[in-house]
Amino acid sequence: MGEIFEIGCAPGKWIGFLSLTNKLIPSGIEYSPIGVELTLKNLDMLKIKSGEIINGDFFAIEPHKNFDIVMSLGFIEHFDNPEEVIAQHLKWLKPGGTLIIGVPNFAGITKLIQSQLDKSLLDKHNLNTMDIDFFKEIGSKFKLSIRSIKYLGSFEPDLPIPVKRFGNPIQIILKLFLIIMRIIRKKDFIDNFNNRFFSSYMLAVYEK
Repeated sequence: MGEIFEIGCAPGKWIGFLSLTNKLIPSGIEYSPIGVELTLKNLDMLKIKSGEIINGDFFAIEPHKNFDIVMSLGFIEHFDNPEEVIAQHLKWLKPGGTLIIGVPNFAGITKLIQSQLDKSLLDKHNLNTMDIDFFKEIGSKFKLSIRSIKYLGSFEPDLPIPVKRFGNPIQIILKLFLIIMRIIRKKDFIDNFNNRFFSSYMLAVYEK
């Protein structure tokens, strides 16, 4: 049975899911005490025996052990120095282990919509991480074997977030568009549309 470590693990849904489906022992680190509490509660509800869920600053804690899988989802895009953040990930990973990095895709159609609804949200994310070439360069820089780099999730109409209830005419039109897309999104065929412009997420998987 392998061990998985998630950086920014609250509320534990992904380490819980992967633990159940792949017979893994979940551990993680989370800055928020409430997040740690929720993670432990959810793992307990799923009857999953966890390893260690650490409450602390990921950048201030040196690894005391290494894991078979190290994962972060929606984490690295919040930093101006994502390569250094990924280097910190690798400190927790065993040789031959698997590194999983996921980021939302605020490029493409989502960027166009979000820039009109509330550009300040885009300013809080490092959009340079939302590109296949970035993840290819990460593989080369850290001498990682690339197992998969891809867009997925298709278009997600709940990803753009408006700042105002009503807003200007363009914002109103975009909100109506998103309402229509929520209806269309329920159709299975939409899942087949995945590319830089349309998809809501990016996922890269490496081997150390």
